[in-house]
Amino acid sequence: MPVIVRALTFPAPPTAVWELLVDLQRQPSWMHDLKSITARSAGPLAVGFRAVGRVRMFGVTQDDPIEVTALEPGRHYGITHGGGFAGRADFWLEPLPGGRRTRVTWREELRPDARRLGLPGVLDPVLRLVDPLLGPVFEVIFRADLRRLRELSISG
Repeated sequence: MPVIVRALTFPAPPTAVWELLVDLQRQPSWMHDLKSITARSAGPLAVGFRAVGRVRMFGVTQDDPIEVTALEPGRHYGITHGGGFAGRADFWLEPLPGGRRTRVTWREELRPDARRLGLPGVLDPVLRLVDPLLGPVFEVIFRADLRRLRELSISG
């Protein structure tokens, strides 16, 4: 199971970064693979909130059900993924001295699931073999995503 950890310093205070990070409708503007997102829960974002993201990864478009698992405003946002690449994602925001910059750390843990990818379940062991190859690919994608989020925090 690839585990990707990326960190980047943003020239914006944690409150500004947080507002962008948890704005579900704006997430497709900085997450390359996320094409759209639809809330499945009513009310404000909270632990247990559910949504479905429409993602396109490795040429495959599918729904990725998510659930918010951690929500500490200005500090920690976590979700689980239930799509073809199941797992979890966590974002931590750390204010830097002076309060005008933020260190954002993104940890993503993903595992391909044959059935959820529309493949026969017997292919799961094969997918486990390619796990080590997926990590570097996801690293590149998530690094670019984090940079786009940083740019949005600057430009608004």
